[in-house]
Amino acid sequence: MTTTETVADKIALNELVARLSRAVDRTDREAIIACYTEKSFDDHGRFRGSGVEFAEFICNSDFTNASPFLYHLLGQSIWDVEGDEAFGETYFDFYMQTDDSSLAHSFGRYLDYCQRVDGQWLVTYRRVVMDYRGTHPATHVTTASAGHFAGTRDRDDPVYKRLRWPEDH
Repeated sequence: MTTTETVADKIALNELVARLSRAVDRTDREAIIACYTEKSFDDHGRFRGSGVEFAEFICNSDFTNASPFLYHLLGQSIWDVEGDEAFGETYFDFYMQTDDSSLAHSFGRYLDYCQRVDGQWLVTYRRVVMDYRGTHPATHVTTASAGHFAGTRDRDDPVYKRLRWPEDH
């Protein structure tokens, strides 16, 4: 494999991890499923199961639906690409509101085993390694301040609108 192909693979793998995080934050079931191989396993600690089952957990569980937002911030990724297999470590920072006065915060790493299927990189196995998990007081939790667009946990989120120019008001 040439260096150019390796770089292209690593870019595609970084985008895969980012697409999966966005799909979780937007509770986009189909987009979550599209990131996993047909035979997959996700070990999130609180949840363990296939990519399809993970999508159901994120989109339909009382645990995640109780929060008005899920928020992932991804850090560096390191990938070892071996043909059609890749092993990666991606740092993350995660937040969600747990009640009116608390913000759950965790950070750690995603350890991913990915496979190239029909030319596309997909997650086959994910293990979440938690380096910190705690709660912080939240005196006033809001999703948007005056004049800002509000994020939503569904396909009404502004990211899906694909705007090219300001909308007419």
